[in-house]
This record gives sequence, structure tokens and C-alpha cells, in this order.
Amino acid sequence: MAITWFAAVKEVSGLFKDIGGLVTKSNATKKLLLSEVELNLKQFQNAYKTKATYDQLIEVLSNTRTTKAREDAFIFSTIKAGKIKESHIKDPRNKRYAGEDCEWLFINIADKIEELKGLKKMNGTLEGITTMNVPLQFSNLFYKLKLLVAFVKS
Repeated sequence: MAITWFAAVKEVSGLFKDIGGLVTKSNATKKLLLSEVELNLKQFQNAYKTKATYDQLIEVLSNTRTTKAREDAFIFSTIKAGKIKESHIKDPRNKRYAGEDCEWLFINIADKIEELKGLKKMNGTLEGITTMNVPLQFSNLFYKLKLLVAFVKS
């Protein structure tokens, strides 16, 4: 049986050049990073609704796209340039982050997720660890995610 459409394959290379400029690597990375933030916020919401444990929540939180962007030397200011101002801050507990930038927030959030995952690995569970104030760490993480969204949207 002859593959009659196979001759059309030679025309594909021209299509790649045409669509290559539509999505830049930076733009694609930006979309993936923002998607990761949105997904993490939804995971917090789902954990609240289902009364999930901290162990369950940390299993579903992701920082892989942020880690990959850091490895690739992504410039986070392409997502949002400038510094966090008082007008971006909706929650008083986030006032200490005024003056930080988008990159700092992404890295700080990713590092905190990694730290909590490591803490779980070391202890087998996050439940019952009284010396590390795990609930406060998750709360701070949640509010940093909210601040990041407010900053990027402004």
C-alpha cells in the first residue's frame, strides 16, 4: 500500500519556521510558570475543601516548572517587571515583602515547597512536627502565592 500523503512531509519544515515566531521560549515558559502557580493555588483550595492533611497537600504541590526555569536562566522579570508595592499587598502579613520582585517570589515559593517536601521525606510525615510550625509554613506559602498573583495581575 502506497503512502500517498508522505510527499507532504517535505513541506512541514516551512510550517515550523512560520509558527516558530508565534510562541517564544520565554512566552511559553511564562505561561507554564503561571499555570504552575494557578495549579498550586487550586491545590490549596482543594485541600481545604477535602480537609486534606499537610502530607497530602505537599505531595500535590509543584515547583518543577520554576526549578526548570531557574536551570534555564529564565528572566522572571519578563513575567512582571518592577518591585512589589504596598498597592499590590492585600494581606497585611505580606507587607514585609514590599520591595521584592517577581523572581524573588517565584524562587522563594519554589524553595519553600522543596523544603517542605524534604521535611516530609526526613520525618516520614509533616503531621505532629511541633518544632517547625508546619501550619504557619503552609499558611505563609499560600499567602505568597496569593501575593504573586496580585502582583502579576496589577
